[in-house]
Amino acid sequence: MRRADFHNLFYLLGTVTLAAAIPLSHFLMGLAPFLLLLNWIAEWNWKEKRIRLRKNRQGLWFAAFYLVYAIGLIHVTDWNAAGKEMLGKLPFLLTPIVVITSKPFNNRQLHWIFGAFVLATLFGCCWNFGYAQTHTLNDFREMSRFIDHIRFSLCVTFSIILCLHFLTNLPRNISATHIICIIISLLLLFYLLYSQTLSGIVILMVIALCYLIHLIVNQKDNKTKRVLGGALSLTLTATIVYTIYISYDYFHVKDPAPNRSALTASGNPYTFEEDPMVENGHYIGHYVCEQEMQTAWAMRSDSAYDEVTASALLRYLNSLGLRKDSAAVMSLSDNDIRNIENHYANVYYTRKASLRRALYETYFGFTLYGKYGIIKESSLMERVELWRASWQVIREHWLFGIGIGQQRAALDRQLEIQHSPIAGKRLGRGSHNQFLTYWLAAGIIPMLYFCFILVYPFATMRRRVSFLYFAFIAMMFLSMLVEDTLNAQTGLMLFTTFTPILLFCGTPKPKL
Repeated sequence: MRRADFHNLFYLLGTVTLAAAIPLSHFLMGLAPFLLLLNWIAEWNWKEKRIRLRKNRQGLWFAAFYLVYAIGLIHVTDWNAAGKEMLGKLPFLLTPIVVITSKPFNNRQLHWIFGAFVLATLFGCCWNFGYAQTHTLNDFREMSRFIDHIRFSLCVTFSIILCLHFLTNLPRNISATHIICIIISLLLLFYLLYSQTLSGIVILMVIALCYLIHLIVNQKDNKTKRVLGGALSLTLTATIVYTIYISYDYFHVKDPAPNRSALTASGNPYTFEEDPMVENGHYIGHYVCEQEMQTAWAMRSDSAYDEVTASALLRYLNSLGLRKDSAAVMSLSDNDIRNIENHYANVYYTRKASLRRALYETYFGFTLYGKYGIIKESSLMERVELWRASWQVIREHWLFGIGIGQQRAALDRQLEIQHSPIAGKRLGRGSHNQFLTYWLAAGIIPMLYFCFILVYPFATMRRRVSFLYFAFIAMMFLSMLVEDTLNAQTGLMLFTTFTPILLFCGTPKPKL
């Protein structure tokens, strides 16, 4: 084997390993790029690298973000934290340079890379699902065993997008490839719904909508275009109607006017909260007899009647439309009792792969925050609170930021000043919005430059920009609106690995 062939093979195998590692292994995510860099240096074909660099200079705009971001070092006092963050962001600088100066992957090699990513993601889904079936989970976040659930949902979403890309570009004759892609897509979709990652579900719905529009616009056959248009209209209508229905079912009050003089079956009075919250169409604070609930719970369960259990029992009974007394507790099934012992506070929270469950959890958190200013069991409201605090800090340090690595400490101080209910809570290293986090850490110039590198390929590299690349960037962009996606190793490697490959190596074409 020639020396050049050996390095090309190592480059391919290293990239395949990295693609498979992204959804499964932090260790390999760190090791594979290091080995790829050593291989790139060991090639020692600098003349060829310069030629390729001149043909793909747009990649330098991508790599330059690392240097622009370094503006945030101006105000640094904690150089240990700043050094760790800059070291963690090295893939921004190195990955695009390695890709654009190496021999481009051919179609078959792209199949290996993307296939490894999809199969690794599918393996992760099967493993996580099996774990969920054999263990009691207090939170669905615990279901993701390899990487955090948000970034894993991005891997699942991108894998579905890749499968759909292959399906829509295969010949119309049904083949084994069609069947395999459909089965994998359905399994991944089931996992995404089952894991209740609302951000991943919403992102996939947006990408699917864009994909349908793309197919309709580029379809030459009028009959097919009408069929696709009808499918799009039907899907949108069904989604909107279903969302309106379950939202109405949650907020619309089904209870008649309360009878405040009513007594329980045992002759005890009920309590009625003034201006109570509505959940599942019922007032949580109406028809409550705490003493009877506690007594009946001791008869039905060996679990302690603590504050968490009492709250879960109250809301669970309410979600079933029952009054909160001993008769209602005694009417619960054994399965209901187990749900409450596991702190399920709503009967719909026990349903798997349910959009209603995901929305109902969001509605409860939103209502609780809006009515009482309480942030409880709502990651969305925690994000809103963080965004408010981030903006307050940015207003005072909008030009050069607070300093790389110091954004978390600055946010903690601001949350204390605001007497925020999430003050002191560990919520990651940034604002839960990638753009705000970059602005907060390094100032407005790096933030604007980051927006620029997301947009410029669509203006300057139109021939290389496929819909697959658009879908990938749209997925990452939507994720970065509500997450510090690139502040985690998985999100950063997902972005820096596939962005230059899709831009400078092309889009994988299906092959039977």
